[in-house]
Amino acid sequence: MMNRFCFLLLCVPAVGLFAACSSSSTSSSGGVTPAADGGTDSAATTDAPTGGTSCSKARDDLLVPINKVSTGVVSVVSDTGGVKTLYVDASGGGQNTAIKNPRIYVDLEAGAKVEVTDTTAPMSTAWDLALKRDKLFTNSGDAGPGMGGAMVIDKTFTAVNAAEANGTALVPEKFFDADCNPQLDMTQTVSTTFSDWYEYDQVTHIPTPKDVTYVVQGGTGKKYKVAITSYSGLADGGTGMATAFYILKVLAL
Repeated sequence: MMNRFCFLLLCVPAVGLFAACSSSSTSSSGGVTPAADGGTDSAATTDAPTGGTSCSKARDDLLVPINKVSTGVVSVVSDTGGVKTLYVDASGGGQNTAIKNPRIYVDLEAGAKVEVTDTTAPMSTAWDLALKRDKLFTNSGDAGPGMGGAMVIDKTFTAVNAAEANGTALVPEKFFDADCNPQLDMTQTVSTTFSDWYEYDQVTHIPTPKDVTYVVQGGTGKKYKVAITSYSGLADGGTGMATAFYILKVLAL
């Protein structure tokens, strides 16, 4: 377990520990203010914030938004019987430069990249999943204004039927507690609905996807079942050596 922890700290930009947000701060009703602009809307308020969270300054500190569109690619490798196989480049330019590059935002129905930035995504319902390196989250709760959420089912993709998937209660993203303190996973990075998607392989020293299925509700409320089949995928659906290149199986429910 300690080896796994150390690996992830190398691959994911360190987040550090955050103090509780000041209760004297006020929330901006005009959306997220990037941390670089000195926004101070860090505490919970009675205003209805853009992006689904009243901890927008704390979110900027935690997620380090980059105000540009990802140069990564999303493509449909195959579409058979309604099951799309997607290739998603979530490498962020590599582990050493990921801190300077944005997340990639995916429309699961179209199997395409959504042209939003980290700073405009919290105002958009057009995306369903955000990915960067080993972190994924849905358009919901503290992550965005969408109707999204996710829940894992400990079964293979083909074993999960539509009735079971539609009967699963979904969880929105919750990055903060009531005082805007960040909720972190064992790697001391943001805890999301997808935080437990992999096993750390002691031989290859890379995350290996678990053979499980996620029920995902997208930004506009549409449901999908999703499986992560590779973290070292190639654009043709094969397997390479570089990490943070996902192969996803997606079926609209």
